[in-house]
Amino acid sequence: MDVLNTYGGEAVRSVTWWGWLLITLALIGLAAFRAALDGDDGAPLVCGIVLIAPLIIVGLTVGIRHDTEKTTPIRHEVTLRPGAVIDATKYDIVEQRGAIYVIEEREVAE
Repeated sequence: MDVLNTYGGEAVRSVTWWGWLLITLALIGLAAFRAALDGDDGAPLVCGIVLIAPLIIVGLTVGIRHDTEKTTPIRHEVTLRPGAVIDATKYDIVEQRGAIYVIEEREVAE
């Protein structure tokens, strides 16, 4: 078996609960900012800036996403030599493109 390419194994990232809160506040701030542009009142403008600013600050410094304990599956693009087979106890065949097989490592049972 000749390995042509390997990919996967990266940590899965997701938005944190406070990230969703900041995004919601930013959307409310954007609506307030838009209302200030339509009217002559300055209060929605200040409110919009106050609600949008934390998202910008946190997004540029810490970020609103974090790594989870999960990882993406590791996949290999392989070709088989004549007479060779893929070990079904270690790999699942995900896709076949002509002579190229895309195989995925199985989860190890503990």
